[in-house]
Amino acid sequence: MTRRRLAVLLGPLLAWACGLPTLTPHLHPTDSVPTAGSPRARLKVHMTSGELYVLSRWTVRPDTLEGSGARYSVGRDSTSSGAVQLALDSIALLETDTPGTAFPFGAQALAVMTTVFGTITAICVADPKSCFGSCPTFYIEGDTLEIPRAEGFSSSIARALEARDVDALSGVPAKGSRFAVEMRNEALETHAVRQVRLLVAPRPAGGRVFAAADGRFYPSGPVLEPGSCRGPEGDCRRAVRDMDGVERWSAADSTDLATREIIELEFPSASGRLGVVIGARNTLLTTFLFYQSLAYMGSRAGEYLALLERTGPAFAGQALAMATLLGGIDVEVQEPGGTWRSLGSFREAGPIAVDQVAFPFFAPSGQTSVRIRLRMAKGSWRLDHVGLAPLGEPVFPVTLEPTMVSRAAGVDTGAGAALRDPERYLVTYPGDRYRIEFALPHADSAPELFLESRGYYYEWMRAEWLAEEDPAMVALILGNPAESLRRLARPYKDREASMERIFWHSRFGR
Repeated sequence: MTRRRLAVLLGPLLAWACGLPTLTPHLHPTDSVPTAGSPRARLKVHMTSGELYVLSRWTVRPDTLEGSGARYSVGRDSTSSGAVQLALDSIALLETDTPGTAFPFGAQALAVMTTVFGTITAICVADPKSCFGSCPTFYIEGDTLEIPRAEGFSSSIARALEARDVDALSGVPAKGSRFAVEMRNEALETHAVRQVRLLVAPRPAGGRVFAAADGRFYPSGPVLEPGSCRGPEGDCRRAVRDMDGVERWSAADSTDLATREIIELEFPSASGRLGVVIGARNTLLTTFLFYQSLAYMGSRAGEYLALLERTGPAFAGQALAMATLLGGIDVEVQEPGGTWRSLGSFREAGPIAVDQVAFPFFAPSGQTSVRIRLRMAKGSWRLDHVGLAPLGEPVFPVTLEPTMVSRAAGVDTGAGAALRDPERYLVTYPGDRYRIEFALPHADSAPELFLESRGYYYEWMRAEWLAEEDPAMVALILGNPAESLRRLARPYKDREASMERIFWHSRFGR
């Protein structure tokens, strides 16, 4: 399908945010493209071939971008200059270096690299790498806690990494015939949301339904609490026995962020099909590593992002190698003979909302207890719950599309149509909020709910980061991620204690 019409973002100043100005973008149709806003404005056009055009003037046609400027090879040697005509479907990324402007493709191929001059809130001045971010956040209508209950596609940091994400809405009752979530963009990010759907599974009396690591959904009876939990700090049972917001976490190692730790749990005797239920979220370690990598890329971040768009998973494996080395929460069960068997790894990325995942296995009868072992990088995870659930045969949730999407001004038929059309995206910007309503099927008891989202997002560059541009560190991150985790241990430790407070107090629009 041809790429959709090119839209242009113009960033006017917000009135004030905690006394400091910031910039926010607005979409404009191609038949009323605003001017670049500055005689010195340049548009960098990263092609899927790897070539780069730097345009000093430009205009948009139905299927082409026309303008005048310089052309550079894949090796960034200047090859020619003058008038150019570029097919929109051959462009990987558009980038500007003028404050207040950014140029995305609207619905089919969004690509934004925006530099924010100024800060969102005064608290972000203390540490821009601690500011709130990590994809769309979802709140439940009528929830008195007013906390994010899910975050969508946290690992999809570019179009090439678009992914589906399923989040358990744990402890959220479904009452009546309607259910609504509010999707917010609370960060300095551009979100391209392809899909938001509700998965509804029948819940057994007195039990639960869990999404499992094997992609299935299992009904469960009452979940068993651990009889004991031992970590490096000693007894950790109080923190993990309930899904109650009391989290078990540790400080990162001061010399190597990849240093591992082990937690051992023991459960009462059980047999048959069981599931180790993990409820957890990331600490802000991965957020710091992502932001710090962007800072090292500095003015060349657009080039690296364009490379990611061109090569997809091939380059992503290098770019995200530090996160791969940190890994997830590896789950193991002890066999009758004393050996440990792997059940998989909890890898639900994101520091905002706790997600729950079950790891199924069969346990033989006759054991006096069930022993579970968790391995993870120190300081990388906040563990809210670990339980042992008796699992039944898999069930198949009903998938619900949104029946209505609205904003503060009222029903937004365009947004609703975009979320129901798998070929389109709903593009959101900092401060945007959408109420998404679903019609629940009739059920004799409250069903189990899961939120399915699909899309990707782009992080905005912060002006404060540009001073840290360091090509040598970028090369180290891409070529030797293990050494990078050792080099970055001290910078992370210097801010570890304050990051959580700054993060939660810097949500956009709060």
